[in-house]
Amino acid sequence: MKIFKFTALCLLFSFLVVLSVPAQEIHLTFYYPVGVSGPLVNVINGMVEEFSKTHPGIVVEPVYAGNYNNTMQKVQTAVLGGNPPDIAVVEISELFSLLAMDSIIPLDDYIEAEGGQEFLDQFFPAFFGNAKAEGKIYGFPFQRSTPVLYWNKDAFKASADELTAAGLDPNRAPQNWDELAAYSKILTKREGNETKQYGVILPGGWNDWIFEAFSRQNGSQLLKEDGKTVTFDTPENLEALKLWADLMITYKTSPVLRPWNITPEDFIAGISAMMYYSTGGMTQVRELAKFDFGVAFLPAKKQFGTPVGGGDFHIFKGIPKENQDAAWEFIKFMTNPEQAGYWSRASGYVAVNKKSYELPEMQTFLEEFPQMAVARDQLEYAYPKMMAVNYQLIRNAMTSNLDAAMEGKITPEETLKILQQKVEEILAE
Repeated sequence: MKIFKFTALCLLFSFLVVLSVPAQEIHLTFYYPVGVSGPLVNVINGMVEEFSKTHPGIVVEPVYAGNYNNTMQKVQTAVLGGNPPDIAVVEISELFSLLAMDSIIPLDDYIEAEGGQEFLDQFFPAFFGNAKAEGKIYGFPFQRSTPVLYWNKDAFKASADELTAAGLDPNRAPQNWDELAAYSKILTKREGNETKQYGVILPGGWNDWIFEAFSRQNGSQLLKEDGKTVTFDTPENLEALKLWADLMITYKTSPVLRPWNITPEDFIAGISAMMYYSTGGMTQVRELAKFDFGVAFLPAKKQFGTPVGGGDFHIFKGIPKENQDAAWEFIKFMTNPEQAGYWSRASGYVAVNKKSYELPEMQTFLEEFPQMAVARDQLEYAYPKMMAVNYQLIRNAMTSNLDAAMEGKITPEETLKILQQKVEEILAE
């Protein structure tokens, strides 16, 4: 009897000790970029803190990894070093590179457990073109965008008589390439040899993305969806690049090689009356511009068209299964209607969750700033952004050769032939 009592007490003590030991916390390392200007690091960190409050037992360490290129390089270094992050937001053109490294897991089982297609239906389908490969979903949309056309309404009003005389409407942005060229000439203001105001800025830095939009608008593309078939050297793409050369070299209505992050500063300062830029720059313009501005679809040629842009979440291999499960919980949180809507309002990116736009706070916001709805509405004419293995090399080839063409060092014809050959060589490697 005494032995039984002693044994029972021991078991009870052991049970109480087990109960008193807290569950082990799961630590996640989260790499993320900021692809546009603005104090978005603080916004991300605040969202991570909110996740921690609502998900005890999961600790997320946010690691700001720089711009998109920097982030991909850090991810590659970590993966090849055998120490991958648990989760990362990577620029959408890099999906094939991540798969070539065998570094990420498909998310289909998680999605199926949430309800499958019914769960996916709450998100914009245009954003999944760059998240899928080999019949599986490997990425989940987060900070997603399209380029849009910003226009300074005050500058348009100042040129109203000239615009009207030319048969153009001073109360709307150009709708097509011909109008783009005509508006840019009228809106460019010069005093002697000095340009006081440019009509439009076609920014450098991400000119590969902007040029892809022009290709789509003319019914063409640069790289097929298989990531292997190169279609740079086409008559449609040549027509697009000649328009760029006209705007920068012939008409001198767009400055040459303005850095990407400087472009919104130029627009805000009144240096240019229009600019092509990501919707992710909306917050900066909204907060700092001292003039009334509008946002419009990118002007069409044969059709409206734009590639989507931005970054997707990815969950990595080589980490414990419980970390992968926790990473999925983090993805769900960051893309739920409330958080996706908050991120959109703070950053200017499109809210990837359609239900975000049903929230009262989002509807109130859009009543005050209807410009924020343009990129969302433009998704009707959106295409997946081109992607391939070693896309960073393709980007480098595009930016350097497009820059050279806009400086007049090579002709548009030579540029496309060089890029056709160069991209084929990169993919052959």
